[in-house]
Amino acid sequence: MEYKILITLLFLSLTSLLWSQENLHSELEKKLVSYAHDMLFRTQTDSSKIKRANTIENQFLTNEDPIIEYKIIRNSIINKAHNYIGVNYRYGQSSEKGFDCSGFVKYIYKNFGLELPHSSYSLYKISRHIKTTEAQSGDLVFFITRGKGVSHVGIYLGNNQFIHSPGRGRSVSIDSLTAGYYKSHLVGFGSVL
Repeated sequence: MEYKILITLLFLSLTSLLWSQENLHSELEKKLVSYAHDMLFRTQTDSSKIKRANTIENQFLTNEDPIIEYKIIRNSIINKAHNYIGVNYRYGQSSEKGFDCSGFVKYIYKNFGLELPHSSYSLYKISRHIKTTEAQSGDLVFFITRGKGVSHVGIYLGNNQFIHSPGRGRSVSIDSLTAGYYKSHLVGFGSVL
C-alpha cells in the first residue's frame, strides 16, 4: 500500500513540478508536492504522514481543482502515447500489435475512458474544432493526405510536434507540423476533451 501511495504521489508531484513552483494552482497542490517530497526523501516511514498524504491525494482526485485534473489527463495521454513509439503501422488495427492513425488515437484515448470512432474523418466530425493558437497537448491534429476529406490524424504534443502512426512501412513516431509535407497537408486541430 505504501508503494502505491508513493508512486501516485511521485507522479503527481512530477506533473506539478513541470508546471513550475511559481505557477502551482492551489494550496492543495502545494501540500501534495510537499508531502510527496517528504515521503520520497525520508529514510523512515511515518504512518501519520502517509495517512495525511493519502487524505490529500483523495481530495486531489475528487475534482477539488478541475484545472489540475484536466492537465493531468492531458499529460497522461501524452505519456501513454509515447509508450508506443516504434509500434508498427497496421491498417485497420487498434492494438499494441499495431495501429493505423485513427486506431492509435482510439487506443490511447480509450485508456482514459473515451470511446472514439476508428476513422480520422469521423474523429474530425465529432471533435470541437479549435484554432491553432488554442491547441494544447492532447488535442487532435488533422490532415488531408489523400482525396478531399480528412484522412489522417495524430495527437498534438505542443511546440508544433505531434505523435501518430504515419502509414505503411513506418511506425508510431513524432513529427513536426512545420515539416513541408505535414505543413502543406494540415487541416487543423480538434479537441475531444
